[in-house]
Order: sequence, then C-alpha cells, then structure tokens
Amino acid sequence: MKKLIYLTAALLVTMPVLVSSCARELTESTRQAHEKMLAAHVRVIHHDTLQKTESGLYYTVVHKGSGARTTDSSLVFVRETILDLNYNIRASTEESVARQLGAFSRSNAYIPLLWHMGNYSIMMGLEEMLMDMREGEMRRIWLPYWLSAYQEGGSSENTTAMVYDLELVKVVSDIDKYQIDTLESFRNRHYPGVDSLERGFYKVTLVPGTGDSVKSATTAKAWYIGKFLNGHVFDTNVADTAQKYRIYNTSKEYSILHVSMPVEDQEDDTSQEEEEGSVVKGFSKCMQDMKYGEIAVCFFHSDYGYKTEGKQSSSSGTYLGGGIPSYMPLSFWIYVPLNN
Repeated sequence: MKKLIYLTAALLVTMPVLVSSCARELTESTRQAHEKMLAAHVRVIHHDTLQKTESGLYYTVVHKGSGARTTDSSLVFVRETILDLNYNIRASTEESVARQLGAFSRSNAYIPLLWHMGNYSIMMGLEEMLMDMREGEMRRIWLPYWLSAYQEGGSSENTTAMVYDLELVKVVSDIDKYQIDTLESFRNRHYPGVDSLERGFYKVTLVPGTGDSVKSATTAKAWYIGKFLNGHVFDTNVADTAQKYRIYNTSKEYSILHVSMPVEDQEDDTSQEEEEGSVVKGFSKCMQDMKYGEIAVCFFHSDYGYKTEGKQSSSSGTYLGGGIPSYMPLSFWIYVPLNN
C-alpha cells in the first residue's frame, strides 16, 4: 500500500513537468510546421531567391534607399501594404491600392503611418527590417506569424505568414523640431512673413471682425474647417464644404458649433472634443484672439491639438490609418459670426 502511495505521489510530482513538456513540444511542432510551409512556398514560388534572417523571415529589396538610417528610438514614416500568401491585398496606406480595390474614400488622407521604434508598438519582424533600412528603401517581407508579435513572448497578430510591402519614407530623430519645420514651411508657402504668436502657434486674420472680442469663460458660436497641413479636410460643420470635398456624411448634423471658452489664463492640457462645447486647445486659443464677424486661419503644433495620442478613426476596412495621427500639426479655418 505504501509503495502505491509513493508511486502516486511521484506521478503527481512529475505530471506537470510532462504536461509542460508536451505543451512545449506541441508549440514547437506547430511553429516547425509553419516554418516548413513558408520554406516550401519560397522554394516553389520564388525559387529560393529570397533572403532569410536568423529570426525566420524572408525578404527582398524592391528598391534601395540612400537616406538616413533608423535607430532604436527613431520615429519613422512608412507606407505599408499587407497581402496574404495568395497575394490578395488585405490592407494598405496607398491611394492607388484603394482605387484598385474600389475602396477609395476622400475622407481618408492616404498619408504615411508614423511608427515609434523601440517602444513595442511595431511588429518584431517589421522593426527588425526597419533597423536595416534607409530612407527611400522598400522591401517585400514574408513575415511568419511568430514575428507578428510586438514583443518577445507576446501574442501574435497573425495566425499565419503574411506578406508586407514596407517603404521607409522618412526617419525623424526630433519630432518637435520636425513639427516646427513643417509649420514654418507651411507658413512660408501660404502666409509668408507671418510670425508665430507662441512657439508652434500661428494666426492669420482673413476678414477683420467688427464686433467685440470673444471673451473667456463664455460660450461662442463658430463655423470651422479642420485640415491637415497637406490640405486634407478631416472635419467641418459647414455642409457646403463637406460636399465640396466629398466628405459629406448624411448621419452628421452640420450646424454651428457652440464653443465653451476657457477661463482666462487657464492651462488646458487635454483634448476633449468629444465633450459638447469643448475643442482642442489650439482651436479655443485661436477664438480667444478673434472678434465677432472675424474669419481667421490658425495652424499649430500637436501640443495644441491631439498631442502624442492622436484621435482614432471609427471607420474600418482596407485602409491602414484614418483619424488624426499622433504628433500631427493641424490647421483650422474659423468664422465667428456677428449674430452670436
């Protein structure tokens, strides 16, 4: 009886080890099967002409770049198209691809994505590739599922290998300086000679107002058009403008905006546009300097806008991107009518 008890105890001790070992072998065999399938695909379809990294991804250089190299802390602008192993397009940043798929929409900006190296926000395999690329370079990458995790041991985004066309558009080492340079370039093109009122904040009066100045801690009405600095209209409450730029949404009410003006000298460090009457800091700051009847354009650093978080789009589909990206300078055309 004692021998049976000892034997049972021994089995209970060793069973977790055996189960863990079996689970590990099962995981390893699943990965090995995927490795063999991907290797067979490369051999049969691409005749073993692709380069392979130690981590297990395959790639080919579509065209080489000659610009700046990335670092493990760079911000990078990239263009990306995702395909399956049958080379069906699943998603893309590209306008030409959207048109090809019949999914083009003027509400999308079709601009490069902004990724932050070294903070576990890029798939491991894609970040590995970017570390070896230069500005202007494009690679086609066959990414195994285990390299679609964002960090070692993390959950994978894909369940099978996928194909990525990845182009490194620009490397940015100082995003603050990049924004200031972008704003000054915009100023020089459209409003030469205009000085910033504060660092990263510009205002141009297009039509002078004839009424009183908008006061703090009041509610003022405004018509507006919000744009990226490349001219893409991302939002407006002017129906005619929405129709002109073909972004009119029948479910949206195009009516005058009631803006809750902040208390004088109040520092509002949040962007609360979702709350009724509240807007990003740059919008209300622009209105504080306006008179009733005035039309003005203000453009500003993301510190006055959606900052590092951006604003996610509620739309989905084949377009990668949407919404307002992080670190995005913005421009607003604002009209404060006399009959407020």
